Formats: sequence, structure tokens, C-alpha cells
Amino acid sequence: EQPPRVNKQDSSTSHRSLIQSMAAAWCPSFPTLCVVVVVVVVLIGGGGAASAADEEGLIHLHFYFHEVNAGTPNATVLNVASLHKNSSTFGDLNVFDNALRAGPDRASRLVGRAQGLALHASLDKSGGLTAITFFFSDYGAYSGSTLATLGHIGVSGPAERSIVGGTGKLRFARGYMVSSLLNSTDTSIVVVFDMYFTLAR
Repeated sequence: EQPPRVNKQDSSTSHRSLIQSMAAAWCPSFPTLCVVVVVVVVLIGGGGAASAADEEGLIHLHFYFHEVNAGTPNATVLNVASLHKNSSTFGDLNVFDNALRAGPDRASRLVGRAQGLALHASLDKSGGLTAITFFFSDYGAYSGSTLATLGHIGVSGPAERSIVGGTGKLRFARGYMVSSLLNSTDTSIVVVFDMYFTLAR
């Protein structure tokens, strides 16, 4: 589900009602003041409409990320750099090209690919840094478009990362994504993704 949205219309409506009441009381005696009050009402009304329109522009995408572990047949992730000087994984780098599907099952519809890098960037092994481009090949109006993301991912629990841009129908995208591990086996993992973002107008 989408996160709850702040309703900015209630407060602006009460302000408009107050000023409209003032205008009705003062206009017969103070024509000049009436003009000022009417201008203020128009400005506040316009601001409330703009806020509501901005909120309605929030886009939500939901899909599943399927990764086949390195060293297994048809692997979709590869370890390309590892220092192996001690027990630490700091500095290790993985490259991946993972399937995005409509559901958690491997037979579900393919909607795109997640291509990117995962860098072990925490000295204490608490997490890493990912840079991922999500390419949507079969996602309705967004087919052929991409989203670019960047951020920290921990070793456990949901991860929240930034959406920093896009191409095609998703140009100028800005927002965030939340991912959670859904299933893990000796050969693969499935991660559920929810993306929330807006587009520049």
C-alpha cells in the first residue's frame, strides 16, 4: 500500500472560510479592504489546489527481484573484486543483472531487469552501497523506461534507498524505494520492491 498522505486541504479550507466571512462583513463599508481580502482568498485557494495536485502525482510501482547466486547455473550475480586479505569483506564488489517479475514465483511474468553494482562499503559488515538501474520491458505505460537508484542496504531488515532519476516516461523521477527479502535458498533470493516517486512537470 502507499504510505499515508498528509491532507493539506483541510487547513486551507478553514482559512478561506474565515477570510470569506470577513469579506462579507466588511465589503459594504470598506470597498478597498474588500478588494484586498478577495485577492488573499484567491491566492490561498490556488495554493491549496497546487498542493493537492502535487500529492496526487505520487506513483507506486510494485514487483519482485529474482537473483540466482554466483557459482550456480544461470547465475545473475558475479563477484568481480575481492581483496581476501583477511576475514573482512570490505571492498568486495558484485555486479548483477537480475530479473524483475510480477510475482514471487520464477514463472511469473517478466517485467524488466535490475542491473547494477553492490559494494561492501561497511568496515563493520553492517551493510553496503548499491547503484541500480531498473529497466522496465513490460510494465504498461512505463515499458522501455528506466529508474536510477542509489543508497545503503543493511544486512537485515527492510532497506530504503533513493530514486535519483529516470528515462523515457520516467524522466526526472525523484523519490524512494523500499525492499525486503522475501525468500532465500542455497541458489537464489527473491526480494520484494515498492517504489514511490514523482515526476517533474
